[in-house]
Amino acid sequence: MSDEPFPQNNNRPFPEVFPDSRNLEPPEHKFPYRYVRQFTTMLIEPNPYLRALLRDFHLAGGKVVLQEFHTIAEIESLPQPVVVNCTGLGARDLCSDTELVPVKGQLTYLLPQPEINYMVLAGDYYMFPRADGIVLGGTHVRGDWSLEPDLAAKSRVLAGHAKVFAGL
Repeated sequence: MSDEPFPQNNNRPFPEVFPDSRNLEPPEHKFPYRYVRQFTTMLIEPNPYLRALLRDFHLAGGKVVLQEFHTIAEIESLPQPVVVNCTGLGARDLCSDTELVPVKGQLTYLLPQPEINYMVLAGDYYMFPRADGIVLGGTHVRGDWSLEPDLAAKSRVLAGHAKVFAGL
């Protein structure tokens, strides 16, 4: 959803991924935006997907080892041919990467609502339905290293989503 016109379908990347994409006219929707585009896509739910992926990894002989590293040399000395980097914010110190800048995003979860079977992308706000709850987002704060939830950001996201859905 947007207050600005969407680019023409032939100008967007991967048009074959969304073959049924269509723009809705204002009488076809009740959202508080001039431009609304509807399309079908696949949405992967992280919890069951990651459980299945990990199960398949173990069945194929893979092994997960949790280990703390303080230098790249420690990683390079491992006998394993494959190491998955899951260091997140720790990558800055581990790799001496002074250019790494975090972008803090925060999600707000609502109780599951099985009747909600669509997602919404409206400006900075997004909503994804999942079996374990509805995910609301819309924050991205560059340079914020804090791992603490920001209650003011949560309030902004909830208020923003309330405006998106006010007319429904």
